[in-house]
Amino acid sequence: MNRRGRMMRVVLIRMMVAVLVLGAETVAHAAALQPPEGRKIRVAVVLTEGAVVIDFAGPWEVFENVHTGTGDMQQQMPFELYTVGRDRQPIHTSGGTKPGMTVVPDYDFADAPAPDVVVVGAQSGDEQLGPWLRKVHAQHALVMSVCTGAFRLAQAGLLDGKQATTHHASLQRLANQYPRITVRSSVRYVESEPLVLTGGGLSSGIDSALHVVELYYGPKVAQSTADYMEYQGQGWKTNAGTGEARQVLPTIPLAYRDRETLWQGTFLPAYPKPEPQLPVVLHIALVGGEYRGTIDSPTESMFGEPLDDVRVDDGSIHFTLPSDHGPLAFSGTMTASRISGTVTHGGSATPLTLSKATTSSQATP
Repeated sequence: MNRRGRMMRVVLIRMMVAVLVLGAETVAHAAALQPPEGRKIRVAVVLTEGAVVIDFAGPWEVFENVHTGTGDMQQQMPFELYTVGRDRQPIHTSGGTKPGMTVVPDYDFADAPAPDVVVVGAQSGDEQLGPWLRKVHAQHALVMSVCTGAFRLAQAGLLDGKQATTHHASLQRLANQYPRITVRSSVRYVESEPLVLTGGGLSSGIDSALHVVELYYGPKVAQSTADYMEYQGQGWKTNAGTGEARQVLPTIPLAYRDRETLWQGTFLPAYPKPEPQLPVVLHIALVGGEYRGTIDSPTESMFGEPLDDVRVDDGSIHFTLPSDHGPLAFSGTMTASRISGTVTHGGSATPLTLSKATTSSQATP
């Protein structure tokens, strides 16, 4: 039997199994989402540079493996998947310390078919992405993010005044950068409205996609899909993450933003070498009797990183920036117009001087 024949046989067997499993017990399901008439459900998977593989591959496999158990082969497999990006030029996925796989999007934002579902995983994004997301959402597409893809939805304005989640390590940053979003922790996904869904990190995309399948076809089809994938996670049903679910409040609450002081300077990560240079913006505010702070590095697309142990006293200032490679601790002096001191990390010391700024460089909430 040739390869095509084997593939057809596998598909037919899967169809038969789906019919038997789903037909064994017929349960009425009032779908929260209705499939379009006369065509498949179009799923557009956004790919820009640095796209995290599991964020788009997990949902892709879920939608690809859905079998409804009714109708002919085309009806059995109701989702049509395609990729969309800035253009049809290759992009590199995440790859750790080097570029990952090379992938060529099927469509660009200008000519992609109108989707019913959009998947936005963690990635660098593109200036065309926000307007496209707003357009397709206005056309009633369900837009779902995975991991820090939530920041792409937030940039597009789709999360303003809504609840959302993201990767656990980025919850505080999301709350800081977008204080009008109600950020929730310890959940696998947040369905903030019928057509906006944000998932937690990485594997949460599988649970989010299974939840979307359930919205279309009910829990039995979603469970059958999970079983075929040998996916044993229960998050799509329980929506329970690790720890106690809670709201993550901004480090500097919105009500205090007009009282914060801003300090700008340039950090030299390879000191004493003069390059590279990283512009940084420090935000400091007195909240409820204690000092709080965040830091931005605009060229690195880093905004609202929370600082620990912020102390301001008698002309001195100290704070710590947590990182994956150990904390960076700053100690120095502070006047009305200048902060000057040293950043220590792993035994090395780097001087840092910041000048008081008059306007905020942080993303507009």
